[in-house]
Amino acid sequence: MTQSILQIKNLTYQVPYGKVIFKDLSVQIESGKLIGLLGVNGSGKTTLIDLIMGIRPKTSGELLVLGEEPMADHRMNISQIAFLSQDISHNAKLSIQEQLDHLAHFYPSYSKDKERELLSLFNLNPIAKIGSLSTGQRKRVQIIFGFAAIPKLMLVDEITAVLDPEARGIFFQLAKAYCQQGGCILLATNIIDDLAGVADQIIFIGNGGFEIHGPEDINKLFKKGKAV
Repeated sequence: MTQSILQIKNLTYQVPYGKVIFKDLSVQIESGKLIGLLGVNGSGKTTLIDLIMGIRPKTSGELLVLGEEPMADHRMNISQIAFLSQDISHNAKLSIQEQLDHLAHFYPSYSKDKERELLSLFNLNPIAKIGSLSTGQRKRVQIIFGFAAIPKLMLVDEITAVLDPEARGIFFQLAKAYCQQGGCILLATNIIDDLAGVADQIIFIGNGGFEIHGPEDINKLFKKGKAV
């Protein structure tokens, strides 16, 4: 049985006294889906994720996340949402295990068995210090956290851009299995090939506007080489 994850109706965000980032965005996203959020850098992908996380207030419209309006001081649904981003910083003095243990504290459904499985899959030593890792390895740690947390919604902001081909392939294998088990992923990227064959829906965003494409025309878009 599917669950409504995101309900967005006529959502508008305008920088205070400035540019309209997007206007009147309407889309409903259900569990079990991988949704691609596609656009060039600065198009508004991260802004939309910030609104979903309650980091920024919307200008107008309706936005429900797991049935509730996101607010900066609201924490009820945080344990149901995992956020993976290329901009997240880590304490370099912590070991991988210490970092994961810290994050696991906020997620009651966190699976240590899944964590161990993914540490092995990504060939990471849990006692290694975060500060000794490459950028790509740090993103692997984020991915391990995201899937071990077993959230209802995973927000992924540009993280695939810094993964090597092997890690990217593993990520999408995990993403497919996660969605088949009822999870939902909103994946922001400017790499259209990331979404080929995996996205159930694509939201193109940019220049204050948007386009939404469903399963029936995604293949046509890739055959035509739709540009961002």
